[in-house]
Amino acid sequence: MNDFPSCRRAWVRGLGALALGGLALAALPAAADTWPSKPIRLIVSFPPGNTADLVAREIGPLLSQRLGQPVVVDNRAGAGGIIGVDALAKAAPDGYTLGVSSLSPITILPAVRKKLPYDPVKQIVPVTLAARGPLFLMVRKDSPINSVADLVAQSRANPGRLTYGSLGPGTVSQMTTELFKAASGANLVEVNYKGSAQAMTDLIGGHIHVMFDGPATAVGQVAAGTLKSLGVTTLKRSVLLPDVPTLEESGVPGLKGFDTFGWIGVFAPAGVPREIVTRVQAELAQIIPLPQVVQRLRTAGLDAADPNTPAQFGSFIQNDLERWTRLATDLKIVVND
Repeated sequence: MNDFPSCRRAWVRGLGALALGGLALAALPAAADTWPSKPIRLIVSFPPGNTADLVAREIGPLLSQRLGQPVVVDNRAGAGGIIGVDALAKAAPDGYTLGVSSLSPITILPAVRKKLPYDPVKQIVPVTLAARGPLFLMVRKDSPINSVADLVAQSRANPGRLTYGSLGPGTVSQMTTELFKAASGANLVEVNYKGSAQAMTDLIGGHIHVMFDGPATAVGQVAAGTLKSLGVTTLKRSVLLPDVPTLEESGVPGLKGFDTFGWIGVFAPAGVPREIVTRVQAELAQIIPLPQVVQRLRTAGLDAADPNTPAQFGSFIQNDLERWTRLATDLKIVVND
């Protein structure tokens, strides 16, 4: 299990090095002055169609226009995002390779895996948080469970009988469900799936009872009348399903302040000159709030992030890593290598 205090110190050191420029900056002044002079590769650690891929393909062309160089999306999917982040971590720190990833390989998998081929604290640099989105707690449309309070009460009255669909240890759906169980006292049994599609099929078919999943799935299924959503995991209701209450609104005491969401950010390999990181962040701060970008992300159930600096994003990641590490430690959630 990761030693989070060590991770905290490493983040502070990493951000301090970024602020000071570091040896890499001193060694590459000419590269920073002339950047960019050739195409930029944007590694996405998930396959085409994933929300991280959607973000990359939305911001990529606009970033290309502003920088005057092609920005080419390179999907490096596999192992829950590990392959893509590993490729980014080992890329040359010259500013011509950037990355887009969700939280799983950055803050969740480091909390639950004893070994990773990369160090997300020491080998990658946060550039900016780009988008975030809630998860929805869903049941079958004809389920007798009609609220979060119902779910908690029925699960306690029937221990070991209600099941939830999980996309595996270390995924945001599984960790959110475990956090929900710990906070509410719900008694739910995990059923693992290799992908969201099969889990959703079994939820609709009644083979499992509940599941947390993202808006890309939830909104369509609720609209089609196959599922109903009991709650959303963020402190504010979703604009896509405004009638769905937050988990906090359920009245279950342990869920007061419950706030969990997926997020997508932009990263660079450690050692990239400070000027390049600052330039990329500044350009994205102009791109992400554009109305067409906000609307495209909203269609996918994501909220465009407010402009944020590398240091702010680094602090955000640090807090996220701390939360998932604490949960994994408390519940003894470990992914065997």
